[in-house]
Amino acid sequence: MKFAGACHPDGAGKGFAVTFIVHASRGEDVQVTVRLSVAVAIAKGRSLLDEGWQVYITGPDGIRHYPATFDELQALGPPLRSEL
Repeated sequence: MKFAGACHPDGAGKGFAVTFIVHASRGEDVQVTVRLSVAVAIAKGRSLLDEGWQVYITGPDGIRHYPATFDELQALGPPLRSEL
């Protein structure tokens, strides 16, 4: 799957919502969560990382982004309020 997406909320098929998939593992435990915002996906990834999980985020391009490249992943989303 190259792009992960969902139908446009109005149901008119005008496009799709870009998704970011947060993958985390710790021992035998595995978590996979889907976020519609790159900022929220990064926050979730960093939170899990702080709790001792191994984390990566798959972007809409299908590329795995590990914690060292989370800042590069931010470029796929709108600017944060602090960057305006």
